Amino acid sequence: MNISTLNKSKLSKIATRYGTVFFFVLICAAFTILRPQSFFRLSNLITVLRQISILAILGGGLTMVMITGRIDLTIGYTTSAISVLVGALMVDYGMNLWGACAIGLLAGALLGAASGTAVAYLGIPDFIATLSMGFLISGFNQAYTKGHPISNLPGGFAVFGKGSLFGVPVSIYLMFIFLIMISVILGLTRFGRHVYAIGGNQEAAMMSGLNVKLDLLLTYVISGVGCALGAIILSSRLQTCHPTAGDSYLMDALATVYVGATAFKNGEPNILGTFVGALIIGVLNNGLTLCNVAYYNQDIAKGAVIFLAVTITSIQRAKKK
Repeated sequence: MNISTLNKSKLSKIATRYGTVFFFVLICAAFTILRPQSFFRLSNLITVLRQISILAILGGGLTMVMITGRIDLTIGYTTSAISVLVGALMVDYGMNLWGACAIGLLAGALLGAASGTAVAYLGIPDFIATLSMGFLISGFNQAYTKGHPISNLPGGFAVFGKGSLFGVPVSIYLMFIFLIMISVILGLTRFGRHVYAIGGNQEAAMMSGLNVKLDLLLTYVISGVGCALGAIILSSRLQTCHPTAGDSYLMDALATVYVGATAFKNGEPNILGTFVGALIIGVLNNGLTLCNVAYYNQDIAKGAVIFLAVTITSIQRAKKK
């Protein structure tokens, strides 16, 4: 193999590993040129991070599930339902905000466990199990609220979505705490190694003595906790708990993970990549808004990026086989 071939091979590996990051830098450069007075500012960076905090949290939990080769279609509905639950506990039942948030996180874990049980122990295909579970969650949520939002939340509850510490929104701290926690679990724990093993070859993982069913269940539990944390931030930011407020996050969270799968690893979901994917979607939304681009053209741009990311991911996975 000559030097030219080696250089091409290295360039190909660099492009595969860091191409998504380069694309992110190009997007930032483009918006900086188009809107130099408004885009490339610290205040706007903080705005972008605040805007993507919920998306990155949901995407982080979903990444755990998708590493195993499964999917969780309940995340939007779970986010909406936990938002209503937390609001109802505070407004309808007079519970303090910390107790309501603790129960909300526990409820998110239980809903995740329900999906995980259906997939891991009952053997229902993940798409069908989580889709049907999502409809169940949404149905009970709508039945309780009759489609009406819960308002008049306690003033202190706003701290999660609107509060700040040292000039940085609390939601950004919560986002990084959750993503770092997931990263530590995946990179430094036995359970994290099991998750990757299941995604690589489930049969081999089972033959190695891993408790695949329990590990799968736990990934859904973590995804559910992420939904609950996102729900708390969302309802705190809106200062109302709408029964469908989180539904739309499903597609964006899936997009975040798929876009992130093209970064750092060859078509494999990973936490750092998911964060970059959330940044790309957040910067696109922010930059196009600053450029006064119509909302439907924003959807076209976002759809094109997602389609390209999924295509690249598919090609990367095909090359690995």
